[in-house]
Amino acid sequence: MASTIIPAGAAAAIVLAIALLGRVTGQQVPPAPPVVEDHSVDLHILRASIRLVTETLHVPRLFIAIIAISCFWMQAAILGTLFVPLVKNVLGADQEVATLFLAVFSVGVGTGSIAINRLLGGTVSARYAPAAALLMGLFLLDLHHVASHWDAPDSLAGWRAFLALSGAKHILADLFGVAVFGGMFVVPLYAFLTTTVDKLHTARTVAANNIVNSGAMVLGAALFAGLIRLGVPVADTLLAVVCGSVMAAALAWRLHRACDRALSSA
Repeated sequence: MASTIIPAGAAAAIVLAIALLGRVTGQQVPPAPPVVEDHSVDLHILRASIRLVTETLHVPRLFIAIIAISCFWMQAAILGTLFVPLVKNVLGADQEVATLFLAVFSVGVGTGSIAINRLLGGTVSARYAPAAALLMGLFLLDLHHVASHWDAPDSLAGWRAFLALSGAKHILADLFGVAVFGGMFVVPLYAFLTTTVDKLHTARTVAANNIVNSGAMVLGAALFAGLIRLGVPVADTLLAVVCGSVMAAALAWRLHRACDRALSSA
């Protein structure tokens, strides 16, 4: 969004300054040497990845958590892919508005992350994840309804002109709600992955999760492309993301129940 307001040179300088700040901040992170010294590396990437994923997913609670997180990233991939065609072809706005959508989504995920941390009080739990996924789906349904009945302007609107349109703030509020509850859904699951496994396996668990998430994102983008190829309107592809929310809620509920049973039997 800032790149459409400030000069390109200033934007580049800001990016470099933030990168430098990140580098300096990263040096303050305490060292985390490996718990077990094992320098053996399988250079066959495909074989090593398959083995890593299969060794992790055989643990039921990790399987549920990773698949639930992957549902979120599949939804995010579809949303990220449809932002531009939704903005241009359905809402009648230009690239500035697509950038605004990405900015609102990013801020929303961050807001949801902070909110769920406050609700959980620093504990690791998936008890709010099912409700968060369902609320994410409700905001998506409302976004679909508004987009399906949108009266696009005759020419592409910039971000200022778009905000002046009736219903624009409604759409941004829906998008923000999707992102907030998406953050509230996925952040506790990441915490679950990194705190409920032995320290010997934390890095491997995170790596396996990233591999599965990457596959889910590719699948989400391919699903969006397939729906468009079949002639499904851009706005209606939001319904596929709604289905993902329902699936994510069901998986999160199973994970929450499994954690409760494990605690009660401990």
